[in-house]
Amino acid sequence: MKKLFTLITIVSFCFNSYAQTMQASIGTGSQTNRVKIYLRSTTTLTANISTLQFNIGIPTSTTTTPPTMTVTSAAFGISWSVSSAYSDGGFWNYNLITSNNFTNNFTANIEQEAMEVNFTNGVPNSGSVSLVTLNGGGISPNNALFFCSGNIFSNGMSNLYYTRSGVTVDNKDSYTATQVAATSASAGTSSATISSIILPVKFLSFTATKKDNSAILNWQIEDESALTDHYEVERSLTGTGFESAIAIPAKNNGKSANTYTFTDANLSSLRSSGVVYYRIKQIDKDGSAVYTEIKKVNIDGKALAASIFPNPVKGKATLSVNLINNAPVTISIIDASGKKVQYIQIEGSKGLNTKLIDFSVLATGSYRVQVQTATETITLPVMKGN
Repeated sequence: MKKLFTLITIVSFCFNSYAQTMQASIGTGSQTNRVKIYLRSTTTLTANISTLQFNIGIPTSTTTTPPTMTVTSAAFGISWSVSSAYSDGGFWNYNLITSNNFTNNFTANIEQEAMEVNFTNGVPNSGSVSLVTLNGGGISPNNALFFCSGNIFSNGMSNLYYTRSGVTVDNKDSYTATQVAATSASAGTSSATISSIILPVKFLSFTATKKDNSAILNWQIEDESALTDHYEVERSLTGTGFESAIAIPAKNNGKSANTYTFTDANLSSLRSSGVVYYRIKQIDKDGSAVYTEIKKVNIDGKALAASIFPNPVKGKATLSVNLINNAPVTISIIDASGKKVQYIQIEGSKGLNTKLIDFSVLATGSYRVQVQTATETITLPVMKGN
């Protein structure tokens, strides 16, 4: 059987006798975008579990794009198979199922942590995560439920989930021990929901535009909370090796959605022509971070920009070529006497292109790297060291 997890988490177990039952619940994780799943048995026993699966669900009403969910830690020495998110029963469901059998000692009504999961990429702003068992396991029977088999089973008859601090439980007759598929005998969806998960800041937009001799950066975020510490504006002249230009404190104004603006003045002091690359790094008080995509500003407004790093160079250097449109590019390495010692052609694409240039085969001295399209030429001086 296979099970999926949604921002609402579901765990189910099957059992031979309702006298000894496995239950599940949910709790906050070790970081802001994580939750933990717990198990407990109603009896003390050595459990030989042949199948264990959970279903975590995210309400589809909170996001049109399901987040990515990964297992960050797991107990009992077992690994998990995790399905991609799919929509069923009003949730984005993620099925998790054990990849191997296992044995574990349980003490009656004492919970044990089963796993911790992490959400990224499109996490909704509701902060609500649940363990969910859809009626009969959902459209694909036995998929979206909490299930356990072995000498201890999950009880689908109103006994799947137990309450913890901050967790709301709604147990129904989601399935029976002998009939798991959806039937009129089933009463509906069971869930254990935690609504206090603090999600990482989500960047809604980020723009970088040139005005006079400045770069105007704007970014809009949501899910900002008391745990959001600050934002760092990072820039680069090559598209790699970003450095922090300034740290901007989070507004902490009680709003979850905010807009920020920063002006990076006097661009010509950074370089006379070419491109400056920017990204925003958001850092929480626990040290976790989220980045925006990379944006660029053309200082001279030309269709071609190029830079090379490192310089001086001993071995290989990265040539960055930025194009406004797709265009063939020729690269010539010219020594101090004017002789072309290397000649390279690439089919350049709109945006950032990178090419490794091997200087290790060249003698120590000064060179020019000439980057040329059909309409423009840029020459970069380079020093080859020992």
